[in-house]
Amino acid sequence: MFTLPEKRFYRVLQKPKGFKAFNVVAGESDLWIAVLESEYRRGVEEEILSTLISVREQIKAFGEKNPEFFKSLTPVNLPTFVPEIVRVMGEASKKVGVGPMAGVAGAVNLFIGRKLTELGFSQFIIENGGDLYIRVERPVVVSLFSKNPKLSGKLGVELPPGEWGVSTSSSKIGHSLSLGRTELATVIGKDPVVTDCSATYLGNSKTVIEAKKRAEELLKINTGAVALIEGKFVMAGEVKLVRLTQ
Repeated sequence: MFTLPEKRFYRVLQKPKGFKAFNVVAGESDLWIAVLESEYRRGVEEEILSTLISVREQIKAFGEKNPEFFKSLTPVNLPTFVPEIVRVMGEASKKVGVGPMAGVAGAVNLFIGRKLTELGFSQFIIENGGDLYIRVERPVVVSLFSKNPKLSGKLGVELPPGEWGVSTSSSKIGHSLSLGRTELATVIGKDPVVTDCSATYLGNSKTVIEAKKRAEELLKINTGAVALIEGKFVMAGEVKLVRLTQ
């Protein structure tokens, strides 16, 4: 059965000024998308929905014929000819060492971002179950949420202008599988599929020492990582934490 992670613990940035936001929903996929108000036009929701349905069907059809793709917690070997979104998920999972479905939300975001670019949108923010794909020309802040009331909604990660994948996993929040004990595991990088897989890998940490080791490993393919485990923060790479104002 085809399902997407439902990590709804933050619904994106601090009400980005100058952006028009809308939702696109197909099955378990519930995307929050923001584009520049000056570029928004009526009917874009239907075009994005068509792309979302298409990529979901491609993954579903492949997974039904190759159930290991859905079930494996480690990388799998793929046939030579597969849908591009399946190939992208497979390649990202091999870079990180997790199953290909660990990157499904990030892969959907990537292909929706490609469609937005094709339609002429120069900047966008896509959120899909807690996984973000962002292309912006000014700094933005992503809120961090957890079940810890001292943290939730009070800290954020500031990103410089550019194109970013920001993915989060947790053993405490959401329905996606986690084998670890992290309250929060967020990874930042240029590839939203790789960051999605990487967040799962970091989120599977069971101790502070393991989280530190995994966060540092992930810097080979990402920009930065931050985890909260056993009440302690672990950070590696370029992560600019900021305090959020109410």
